[in-house]
Amino acid sequence: MGPDDLPDVDVIDPGMGDPVAGLAGGMAGLMGLFAVIAVGVIVFGVFVAVRKYRILTDAGIDPLAVDAEIAAKVIKSGALAPSAPAAPITTLEERLRELDDLRARGVITEAEHRDARAAALRG
Repeated sequence: MGPDDLPDVDVIDPGMGDPVAGLAGGMAGLMGLFAVIAVGVIVFGVFVAVRKYRILTDAGIDPLAVDAEIAAKVIKSGALAPSAPAAPITTLEERLRELDDLRARGVITEAEHRDARAAALRG
């Protein structure tokens, strides 16, 4: 069998065509799909931004300073105002009652109770 006996390349071709052209076509399709998805994401982002802008302007809030305006409204409403501190104990009787309660709950020891009671009685 000599070189003249080999079949032509066209006869061996399994019908897949040029593999490089097929790869290029597949990459082009993939890039096209990527472009379509990117455009969709951008359109959705613009839609959401416009919708938020309209909602905030309809509510009377400046969309460019929304965080500052909401914070100002919360502060003005008093929602962040600290709670009033407990009223100080004014009478000796209240102080002794508080010391007895602390000892009964186990917050202070008997010795601490005794010392604090003596200090309260001294004034």
